[in-house]
Amino acid sequence: MASYTYELIEMGDDAHGLGCKCCRFQSGLDLPTPKKLSTDEIKKLGLQFSTSIIKDWVQLNCTIKRFESTIQKRWLKKSLKQRKEILLTAWPNMSKEHRPDFAALRNIKRAAYTPRSRTIPSAAYLWPYINLEDLVQPNPMVLFISSRGREFPDAFIAGDVENAHLGKGWLSALPASGLIMQFVSQRTPRSYGSLIDVASKPKRSAFGCDPIIGLLGLEVQAGIYDFLLKCAKLILHDIQPPQLKLAPHQSQLSLSVAKTSQWLSLTGQMREAPYRAPQKLDFERLRELVACRRASAEDHVWLLREDPAYFIDALKENVEHDYKLFHRRLDDDVWGAAASDLVGEAFTYLLYWHRIHELLQKLPPIESQLKQACPHTARLSSAHEKIWAELDELTSMLPYDLPVSRLTSGLPCSPRLRHRYPVATATNLDELWCMRLGRSEAETRVDNLFRAVTDSREQRLHPLHLCVQEAQYMLDTDPESSSLLDPWVLGHFEDLALLSELQQSISSFKPWSSGWRSGKVNQSKTVTDALNSLLRLEEKLVITLKACVDYPLEGPSSVCWQYPAEKTPTEERIEQMRHAEDHLDWFWDSAEEVVMILSGLKLSRILKKRTLQPRKLNRTPRWVQLVRKVVPKPSLPVESLAVGGSTIYPQTEFETCSTSKPKTKVKTRGAPSEGTAMLQRVADEAEPVQPRARPIKTVQVSRRIHQTFRALLPLPSAEYHQRSEISWDDLLRAMDGVGMEPEKLYGSVWVFRPKSGCDVASRSIQFHEPKEVRRGSKIPSRMVRVFGRRMKYTLGWEAGMFVGA
Repeated sequence: MASYTYELIEMGDDAHGLGCKCCRFQSGLDLPTPKKLSTDEIKKLGLQFSTSIIKDWVQLNCTIKRFESTIQKRWLKKSLKQRKEILLTAWPNMSKEHRPDFAALRNIKRAAYTPRSRTIPSAAYLWPYINLEDLVQPNPMVLFISSRGREFPDAFIAGDVENAHLGKGWLSALPASGLIMQFVSQRTPRSYGSLIDVASKPKRSAFGCDPIIGLLGLEVQAGIYDFLLKCAKLILHDIQPPQLKLAPHQSQLSLSVAKTSQWLSLTGQMREAPYRAPQKLDFERLRELVACRRASAEDHVWLLREDPAYFIDALKENVEHDYKLFHRRLDDDVWGAAASDLVGEAFTYLLYWHRIHELLQKLPPIESQLKQACPHTARLSSAHEKIWAELDELTSMLPYDLPVSRLTSGLPCSPRLRHRYPVATATNLDELWCMRLGRSEAETRVDNLFRAVTDSREQRLHPLHLCVQEAQYMLDTDPESSSLLDPWVLGHFEDLALLSELQQSISSFKPWSSGWRSGKVNQSKTVTDALNSLLRLEEKLVITLKACVDYPLEGPSSVCWQYPAEKTPTEERIEQMRHAEDHLDWFWDSAEEVVMILSGLKLSRILKKRTLQPRKLNRTPRWVQLVRKVVPKPSLPVESLAVGGSTIYPQTEFETCSTSKPKTKVKTRGAPSEGTAMLQRVADEAEPVQPRARPIKTVQVSRRIHQTFRALLPLPSAEYHQRSEISWDDLLRAMDGVGMEPEKLYGSVWVFRPKSGCDVASRSIQFHEPKEVRRGSKIPSRMVRVFGRRMKYTLGWEAGMFVGA
């Protein structure tokens, strides 16, 4: 098999001078680089690879149609040792780790200066998903053989190229010959991967790819089908070769994929994705994820507006994770600057996610879009292409405008990593990202991985979606490294991961995405005007909020911000909470006044326009003194003191103080006098007609689930008791018990979506798993209060809705 990479380096010279594994990863010296091939050489190699691919696929297809269930049963019954023997026989020297192309970042101190040929083989970059750690598991191998044997190779060519971790020179090495390599709907060795002239067949340009990239895909696929065919034959070792083609066909059975955990997990789906058949664009899932994130951004702004404790916690996190503000943390004016940055960032996220949500809502289902598309030119309708093009531009621009920029300045300043960076002396970001000596292996791994995301030079070498997947793998498998990332870092990583998934979904919408990109629809006046309008609004808002720095703001330790909402209410504590809320109202009124004067924008109007449902600020009512009222019982005979119920301690109940209502006599005969009419008006004004309370829809739940929701959505009578903590497992079981299916996404975020037939909610909601939970503790009472408020606003749940059985 021909190879594009490492022929000279893998000769085994110890003095190749490529440096340590960190330096090689950062500069991309280990990544595959293309050979300079002529058109004739490309045609010759392409025919050689395509012949091998079609030949192996035909044999694999015949085997799968006859023995798929046998292969599945035998593989699942084999031990790990037996599976490993089969894999190493079919692919000698197979990589051991998951995503071996990132293995250099996991064992930095282990043989750091060992030659590249002894650390990472070439196959690790071209076939990163062919490794022992993943394939010895029950599901991946079964999915791999079934999907590749059932579907024709052209369905996988784009994914095979994207999964390869490539280095410099691939785009610059493309020949300007006007040729493209075609794969779609090609079924013969001579047509699959053949070269055509774009000038002669311009309509086929959207269905092809550049010759060098296409040849790489052919090489990768030739290795895959050769490997899978060998594995199938080794599993069916007792069946004679003629029977693989002559045995009767079996009906295609649904694969019995083993469940790996109690709850759904995006990590599990992500690790199995390279082995499955390419899925169609899951448009409804994208809508749901974006809708959850938009609702979370809206809740974040509202909680900053109404909850002083939430505002102060976010304010302290903002100062702790900004090296410019961290230098000034002892200054009096730092909190005003931090508050303006915090509010500006919150509104920026709301603006962008609301716009992405709007665009996705404008698009009809995929089936309707394809009905109006032109299949010959691979172009959607003009209206749909403009929406997709704006989405494409937003998801490409937003990661580097918000999450990446915040991680760049915030990760080295985070409390768990600050001691390894020159935070106190750094004057720019380049100086800040200079890790000190003496760092641990876990700290080095985190630094190198997030440097690949934040450094502009490394962004061109390591695709964003690959870095996101490796970071999630680190969070799942390396407790020491994941413990270095605090909730603030994880929050921005989760935004980055979602934007990366949006990018991948849009790019995988082929060949239609190639249509609007090659047609330069994203540069049309309609798209650029819409983007510029959003950018101008965001820029004007952020710049004017900077002027709030001039307003002195008390620090978090001030008594003005004390908000004892988790403690048992007393008159003094209620007044303190009302005082903190008044102080927060003063800050927001001042900020709105400044923005209105300088830019003509009104923060409340911007927020109201992007709020899906009407909302009111939640404010603490005045303290009402409780009095004890004795409820007398009928007197009992003296004998009852020695038996049954005792009357020594009579029952008592609490009631609120209320003023006595004046009695007014209503005149029923003749015209009322002027004095009587005035008294009646005063009585009417003093006693407004209370609206009839809307009946609450109740749901019968188990006692354990009821206890969880009673803590999240306390009754008004329970407001006079201290809030309780709940465990994260209880929250998951409670949400699942009422029909909201939990799913673990990237980082620490969980999404709860209504199951089919769920009648308690019509929307999804997402929560972040608090850091205390991952250390074995329960959800803090302050987070329980925030979760309950979000359930009330987003899902419409109320206190007393869930009734214990």
